Amino acid sequence: MSKIMRCAIYIRVSSAEQVMHGKSLEAQLRFLTDYAVNKGWKVIGHFADEGKTARKELKRRKAIKELLEHVKCDAVDVILFWKMDRWFRNVADFYKVQDILDAHNCTWVAAAEPSMNLDTREGRLNVNIMLSINQNETDTTSERIKFVNEASVKQGKAIFGNSSLPFGYKVALVDDAKRIVKDESVAHIVNDAFEYYFAHQTKTGTVKYINTKYGNTFTINSMLKMCTHTFYYGSYRENDSYCPAYITKDQWNLMQTINERNIKEHKAQKSCEPFLFPGIFICPLCGRRLSSNKRLRKSGTCARYYRCPNHYSNRMCDYGKVINETTAETYLLENLDRTLDEQRQIYIDMLAEKKKAEKKAPDKTKYQKELDRLNNMYQKGRITEEKYDSEYDRLKSLIDSCQMTENTETRVTKAFCRAEQILVENWQETYCTLPRIARQAFWRNLIEGIDVKEDCGMIKDIHFML
Repeated sequence: MSKIMRCAIYIRVSSAEQVMHGKSLEAQLRFLTDYAVNKGWKVIGHFADEGKTARKELKRRKAIKELLEHVKCDAVDVILFWKMDRWFRNVADFYKVQDILDAHNCTWVAAAEPSMNLDTREGRLNVNIMLSINQNETDTTSERIKFVNEASVKQGKAIFGNSSLPFGYKVALVDDAKRIVKDESVAHIVNDAFEYYFAHQTKTGTVKYINTKYGNTFTINSMLKMCTHTFYYGSYRENDSYCPAYITKDQWNLMQTINERNIKEHKAQKSCEPFLFPGIFICPLCGRRLSSNKRLRKSGTCARYYRCPNHYSNRMCDYGKVINETTAETYLLENLDRTLDEQRQIYIDMLAEKKKAEKKAPDKTKYQKELDRLNNMYQKGRITEEKYDSEYDRLKSLIDSCQMTENTETRVTKAFCRAEQILVENWQETYCTLPRIARQAFWRNLIEGIDVKEDCGMIKDIHFML
């Protein structure tokens, strides 16, 4: 008897098709379910993209993405859909998905088009022809829509929905036609944002100001659109009176100059040499790794520091201190040898105490012998299954605990040996000759994390790399 095929049903119908032809997802699902049952397949689920066209980008078809996750888990043997145009109209996307299916031994069936398959030469030809025809139709439709939209823009008509419009605008009926108008409920916020931005020339500062004044109604994405979208001086494409303006074209041009300068300053900051301790410092309050930050001085050099992202991004942490990179580097150069010696001695003392305790306590070997005796007694029927299960779990837990301790000791011992190999005599002198990228690698190879003191923002404890 052959293996029962695990079938995933994929259904799709666009909003336009539902309106024009009365097609529905329910009808597709009934047809495909009956088809799978007649084939003797086990239906593991159905995946529906309602109101989506097959020409949409792959990333925008959520059901396809979810289906592919099941395929990648080897949970699907065959994908069943109605017709090829339900599956894909784009040649590139089709073969991108097909590569995933092939890698996981998953096939597909177009129930209403049995001639469409990849098993025969003729079938593959049919698939390629159909995909090419569908894509050509899609491209033709796209060009037609583009032509219609261009005509609408010239006439000042809206070609967008409200969800696609930048902050401060909405669609309304004006002179029996849909047009873009100001959203008067937030127009005062837009005006205030522009006024603040021109005065202070900072996007993040403007967002913070607006949200402090009006509540959390304004996002950085809204600010970015305000700085770049031509709507705000009334223009779209080649129509300079497409919609009501918030600012003049001269103001918009000035804003582009400000944006360009800010971008150059940001790039200058990014071009600074790398941080020495990225992801190493640990917040004493929330436990997150401190984020790397830098500020460009007038001299052209960078001031580098580390701060808690939970505090400065969303105020979810109260740790507002910053760690200066130069100060931290100086501290480590002066104190790392001493810290290593202290931690090594603590570890040696701990091992000595542990060995004393181990002389009085059973070791892993004893627990293993007890487990062997337990297995023997169970095989001979001398103890119940319930008794066996409870004793087995107890002994296995003890053995695992002993093994974990041994592994930890081995790793810690290796860590100290590794640190000693790196921190050779007069290592500081060699370190000072290294470029910053090599210094960064030095700390990354040596230190796993650094605990920071809560009160003064200085180093509390150092965790060497295991």
